[in-house]
Amino acid sequence: MIGVLDSVRQPEYTGENRCLACTVVNTVLAVVFAGVVASVGWTAFTPAVGVGTGLTVLALSLAAIALRGYLVPGTPELTKQYLPRRVLAWFGKTPERTTIDSDLDPEAALVSAGALTPCENQDDLCLDDNFRAEWYAEIDRLDSANAGRERLLDVLGLDAGSVDFQDHGEAFRARVNGSVVGRWESEGAFLADVAGADCLAARIDNWTALSVRDRSQLLSGLRIFLDACPACGGTPEFGTETVESCCTTQDVAAVACRDCGARLFESAV
Repeated sequence: MIGVLDSVRQPEYTGENRCLACTVVNTVLAVVFAGVVASVGWTAFTPAVGVGTGLTVLALSLAAIALRGYLVPGTPELTKQYLPRRVLAWFGKTPERTTIDSDLDPEAALVSAGALTPCENQDDLCLDDNFRAEWYAEIDRLDSANAGRERLLDVLGLDAGSVDFQDHGEAFRARVNGSVVGRWESEGAFLADVAGADCLAARIDNWTALSVRDRSQLLSGLRIFLDACPACGGTPEFGTETVESCCTTQDVAAVACRDCGARLFESAV
């Protein structure tokens, strides 16, 4: 029996991957369909037949939704195509976006701090050699001491609080006193931010006066210029890809390590 259920189950649409919007829509359809069947059975035969048939159809439909994630074939694709973003937002299925209400120019600020400098052989910006040496030395120190996550409160400029980390695969986010204070694509991205904060604090006079939002913007902007992965030392590569969930499809620009696949930066296109 377990083998039969496993052959029917679709892990890509159930468990942690379940689309709540799809489940709700299909459950409503299952109830409506069961009601129609019950009404026909009640009219054509007897009330007992109608009720029994309707309950049987409802039970089978709910079982299908539980095992497969949906009842109507093609529901995930139909949800992506036709459900408005505001409806998906009710179920937490729209891409997370951060609105920066600040006049801060991260690129200019990083150049002013001496973290970035014009590249020698191309019309672009590159890591300053001295800053790069400082940054990577701090990354190595944090990694070897396994002290990166313990340093979060210092990085955010918070005196005290209870830090709670929530892992989502390789990515994770941090809450302080119940509020989300940061999201990182990987442990490597987090180490880069913690180490980068120490280095920038020594170069930006008003670092402690900057808001958490501004600090985060500077650190994530700096991460784009990583030329060696903090997680494995491999070479980061920039590219675009389509990230697909059960209910949405989104194009993102990303920096990821070619060797170990660690995601170092991601932003919606």
